[in-house]
Amino acid sequence: MLDEPAELKPNAKVKVIAADVDETNGSLIGDFARLSEHTFQKIWDNPLDADYDHL
Repeated sequence: MLDEPAELKPNAKVKVIAADVDETNGSLIGDFARLSEHTFQKIWDNPLDADYDHL
C-alpha cells in the first residue's frame, strides 16, 4: 500500500494484484478494501469536497 501516488517514469513496469474470479467472495477483497481506506479517507476528507458531505 502506498501513502502517496507513485512517481513512475513513462512505460515503467508495475505489478498489479487483482482478485481471481474464485476469490471474489473471499477475504482478499476485504483485505484490499481495508488497505484502501486510508487513501480514500484522504481523498474524500478535504475542503474542496465538503459540499458533497451534505447531500
